[in-house]
Amino acid sequence: MAAIRRLRASLEVSVTDLPRLDPDSASLAELGAARERSWVAISDRGFEVLRYAEGSALLRDRRFQKGGSFRWRLDRLGIDDGPVRASWNRMLVTNEGDERTHLRLPLSRLLGVRRTGGLGETTREIVSGVLEEAPVTGEIDFMEHFAWKIAPRVYCRLFSAPLEEAPTAARLSDSTLSPILTMDRSRRQESIDAYLESLDFVRRHIDRRRGDLRDDFTSALIREQEQGNITETELVEIGISLLQASIDNTAHQIGLTLGTLLEDRARWQRLVSEPALIPGAIEEVIRLRPRFGTIFRLALDDLELNGLPVAAGTAVFVSVRAGQRDPRVFSDPDSFDPQREPVRQLMFGNGPYSCLGQHLARLEIQDLLAAMVERYPDAHLSTPWSARDYSAITEVTSLRGALR
Repeated sequence: MAAIRRLRASLEVSVTDLPRLDPDSASLAELGAARERSWVAISDRGFEVLRYAEGSALLRDRRFQKGGSFRWRLDRLGIDDGPVRASWNRMLVTNEGDERTHLRLPLSRLLGVRRTGGLGETTREIVSGVLEEAPVTGEIDFMEHFAWKIAPRVYCRLFSAPLEEAPTAARLSDSTLSPILTMDRSRRQESIDAYLESLDFVRRHIDRRRGDLRDDFTSALIREQEQGNITETELVEIGISLLQASIDNTAHQIGLTLGTLLEDRARWQRLVSEPALIPGAIEEVIRLRPRFGTIFRLALDDLELNGLPVAAGTAVFVSVRAGQRDPRVFSDPDSFDPQREPVRQLMFGNGPYSCLGQHLARLEIQDLLAAMVERYPDAHLSTPWSARDYSAITEVTSLRGALR
């Protein structure tokens, strides 16, 4: 027993010895330096897990909740009461346990590998249409002409909305979700208003599809409701979940992918010569330039994490940016290697909270790249691209170039 007590004492982590970080401003170099000192750092908001293995383990650890973390964001943005907050409180992202399982099941049926794998013809058709509309001479805004068209059009096709309503879907997704993820209180009312408009938007397309059920997501969810598996309210709010998550996040990851590939001429030309490397290139971009920079969890109870005492309600953040460049897992971690041995991406979570939309997002990006390297091998940037890193996410702010 004495030996066990000595071992436990040697494993205990003193908070005062941990590196301290400002997650809103920490550079990759600062994250890397802190990661080499310790697997975890401390910040004003809680703990920051910096290494891949510990981050991956935490994402599978059921002692930490995701639903509470999203409620935490809503509280701090000031969306803390009223009908919009009541609706949020019923949704997948804010719930745990049996209710989360209940809400996740119909989405997992829709967004699983098998179902999304059969959407290739749909996504290729949408990508082809978007490329045909793009100006082939002169400068082009890749976010406007590609990212913000492909993701919302895929949503509209899956949720029975006319393609001409894709710009509205894109606006609603960004206006609802971006203020919450960036914690921009100046956009609080924008998020509330967009959510209320989204309710009407989704209801309208559900009502349009009733009585004419087909092989689309809307029809599948209506069948779930008709069979008593979900309520009418849950049907609408699942539609809103799809609207928010499938557009905003995918559009920015498309932008991050194009920016990372086109900024290096040799990188792009390698894909032109070897299109089979496209899936590996997508994984490398997600590893090096992930849309989500951190993944947030809340401790359920007082507990110990790798010798670190964590009080109930403490916020713990897995640093995707630091963990996905951990030299313990990735050789030459800052280099771009489309032939790197695949490793599960921290960005998509793990265990009971893994991202349901990841397969669809990859499919959209892959189909875009496959079409571009074939049609526009000379695509390039006209000016350096830019993105803004928030603690939680990265948003592409400028991505301009030409197709020829």
